[in-house]
Amino acid sequence: MASPPKLHWSTYLWPGLPHVWTRGSWAGLGLAVGFTALANALLVVTLVWPRWLPSRVQAGGGVLLATVWLLAWLDARADWRRYLSEWASGESGDPAERSDRLYREALASYLAGDLVAAEQTITRLLKLDRRDAEARLLLATLLRRSGRATEATAELDRLEQLETAGPWLAEIAAERRRLNNITPPESDERPARAANSATTEQTTVDERRDTTSRARDERTATTTDPPAGNQAA
Repeated sequence: MASPPKLHWSTYLWPGLPHVWTRGSWAGLGLAVGFTALANALLVVTLVWPRWLPSRVQAGGGVLLATVWLLAWLDARADWRRYLSEWASGESGDPAERSDRLYREALASYLAGDLVAAEQTITRLLKLDRRDAEARLLLATLLRRSGRATEATAELDRLEQLETAGPWLAEIAAERRRLNNITPPESDERPARAANSATTEQTTVDERRDTTSRARDERTATTTDPPAGNQAA
């Protein structure tokens, strides 16, 4: 098992730096730049032009700077604990890899017949990336299999509005046809139709799984590895 990531203590000395270092956070970068600007301004009015501002204002600026530093330090410590918790649960790392792993877990649960677990996993995936067309298509199929045709139709409507849905338009149209064909079969044809439906469903899922696996493998392969810099000195 891989050892947990480490963050050097010196990164806490500058507000925002831990967030930039571990998560590539734009908010952390903004905090670091803002703190730098405030510190430089305070140094200029204190050392270069000490008479430009009253000493009371300078002291207030110093208190503000110290307060920002303390709050940023506390927030960085709390965020690092959250990051370690995410790492331990497997929720940290490259977003594309996390999305791919969650999709494969959801598909495995779906094929195993555990629709509840599959839906829960897809929900987690969509919180990570709401524009994941493959996940939404799988969710629509799952909802149809669960007898929730109205929700499945609404999910397909949302899916068609995504720019990422282009490669899946044929699959979306096929899923709509399946939704329109959900009608009670005649009593004498029920066994044959049920068998044909199950065979068609399995074939469709297998084909979609192969197509999705190839697409996600190609997308993951083109994703750059995250910077490996979180090592202790």
